[in-house]
Amino acid sequence: MMTAALCAVMSAPAFAQQTLEFEGMNWRVDAVELAETTEFLGRDALHFRDGVIWIDGSQLATGEIRFEMAISGSPGHTGVLWRGQGVGDWEKFYFRHHLNNLPDSVQYTPAHDGVTAWQVFSDPDAISQVNHGLNRWMEVRVVVAEDQADIFMDGQLIHHVPDLQREERSGWVGFWQLAPSGAASGYVRNVEITPQSNPQIIGRSERPMAEPVAHRAETWRVSDPFSEDRLGDTPFETLRASRSRWTALPVAYNDIANLASVTRHSQGDTVLAEATLIADGDRTALVRFGYSDRVQVFLNGERLFVGNNDWRSRDYRYLGTITRHVAVPLSLRDGENTLTFAVSETFGGWGVTAALEDADGVRIAR
Repeated sequence: MMTAALCAVMSAPAFAQQTLEFEGMNWRVDAVELAETTEFLGRDALHFRDGVIWIDGSQLATGEIRFEMAISGSPGHTGVLWRGQGVGDWEKFYFRHHLNNLPDSVQYTPAHDGVTAWQVFSDPDAISQVNHGLNRWMEVRVVVAEDQADIFMDGQLIHHVPDLQREERSGWVGFWQLAPSGAASGYVRNVEITPQSNPQIIGRSERPMAEPVAHRAETWRVSDPFSEDRLGDTPFETLRASRSRWTALPVAYNDIANLASVTRHSQGDTVLAEATLIADGDRTALVRFGYSDRVQVFLNGERLFVGNNDWRSRDYRYLGTITRHVAVPLSLRDGENTLTFAVSETFGGWGVTAALEDADGVRIAR
């Protein structure tokens, strides 16, 4: 059995943890409960649990990542990262140990400042049903093009990502593992990284074709972040006036605005997301919306709704994925009206989506 010592090293400004040598490469160990070289199922491997390991000096914008991976224990999540830019900023594809051969046994998600977005990206372009199993070696190949990716397991295409959400930018390659109960682990070996300018993509979107949603919010104005506690101790208009920065955020391909992509969760867990509604005279419309994790909804400064869509906020099986599952009537005045969602995030996805119904004489300003 191979052994290796962990040593403290300042390998990069964003990582002040440890390094581990394996297969002739140095690996940066970031907040990992366990990282060691060992033998698993007859093969030398890098064994890791609960954290991130990066290949020191790796850079990939487009090209291929090949590796052998084994996963053990349940529940657990183990996957590959690419285009890593810092702590919590990367593209990620992972296997859910405990959901083998179920519709969401694998997942694609971007991450921004540590906020992954599986509650935002939960359609067939982000999840797939795969019979990956446990306690066996898988040969995995990730093909990364400009804004797409194909993932292969044992020579078969298992998932296609038609719209990578982070910018096309060279970054680190690494691996990620989450063991909620401490029972799961990931094992990786024989990693090869091959930058290529025009890698071949063969996958196609699995989403069924659907008519565009009418009267949907396509672009949001998103504030700088603040603490959720301020919603309880500060008048809304005072809080809104104190926001110093607003960013225009178009929705993603699923009509959801991924709020984490334009703000930093480490600076505050709540943002204001606004849209302007223009009414031809006083009238009533219905807004149907979804959010994660928690929301307070205001129309022209008046609070209309408070909701909680946290993971397990309904029962132990509840995921908190974002769908337009809530509807609230809006009493609109003639001219411009400001619809504001104060959206707070714990983990799993920070997003909002909304569309108007019964909206004759009402339009959403762009």
